[in-house]
Amino acid sequence: MARHQYYSNYGSYGRRNRVKPRNYVLFTFVTFLLIVGSFVFNIFQQVYSLSVATVEPTYLNFEPISTVNSWHNKEVKFVYLTFDDGPSRNTNKILDILDSHDIKGTFFVLGSSIDNVSGSKDILKRMASTGHYIGMHSMTHDYDHLYGEENAAQNFAAEMLEEQALIKQLTDGFVSELCRAPYGTGGTFTDAHVDELNKIGIKCWDWDVDSLDWESKATVDSIIENIEYCMTLWNYPTHTVVLFHEKDITVEVLPKVIEYYEELGYEFLPYNPDNHVVKNLFGSDNL
Repeated sequence: MARHQYYSNYGSYGRRNRVKPRNYVLFTFVTFLLIVGSFVFNIFQQVYSLSVATVEPTYLNFEPISTVNSWHNKEVKFVYLTFDDGPSRNTNKILDILDSHDIKGTFFVLGSSIDNVSGSKDILKRMASTGHYIGMHSMTHDYDHLYGEENAAQNFAAEMLEEQALIKQLTDGFVSELCRAPYGTGGTFTDAHVDELNKIGIKCWDWDVDSLDWESKATVDSIIENIEYCMTLWNYPTHTVVLFHEKDITVEVLPKVIEYYEELGYEFLPYNPDNHVVKNLFGSDNL
């Protein structure tokens, strides 16, 4: 009797009752269903939470990214090497020098030069394909037409649109958004010029440093001295635009100019329409 009393799994003849195999299978199956169900339920809850947290992009507000002015406790300074009046027989030489230093420049080309210089298309395509920026310097460089006539502002804008289309055609798609006014904007531009350029979405750059490479008696030493003088005069600006022309002396002095700015800690950049820097002698914030 004691055995039957304390061991209920034993039968009436003193032997332990055997659990049927189908009960094991049923128990295992139910356990499996519970585990899978819990997993699926957890996934569903996560997806539902994500869907609830999702909002339309129009509701998102982003803080503007601050301009980086220092890096490793050093002031960040940029120099833009710009070249007027090309393409010319010296353009590829200038490009070779820049490319050898892994530097990108900004070239303000003339429509008349494009028409008259052999290989202009290949030169422009090289500029565009290797990361240099192609700016516009007008079609004619004609002072009276661009500044002196009654409709000078409209003439100026029309020439820029004409040259913009020409550059796009020759480069298979490069659309320039920057011009340089022949002779600069100081003393030539009017408010109407600014208005006309704003209408067509084109910015305009002058310079901080005129290298004076265009002077007939310019030498390597005189150009370097003039650049040093201008940099001191303007107190080494954070963004410096240097004016060159595609002269023989420009090719000769360019490596020394690059070395000079490297020693000052400047980084070399081409113009970037997505990060426009105002640089004009007319004094307009709209150019």
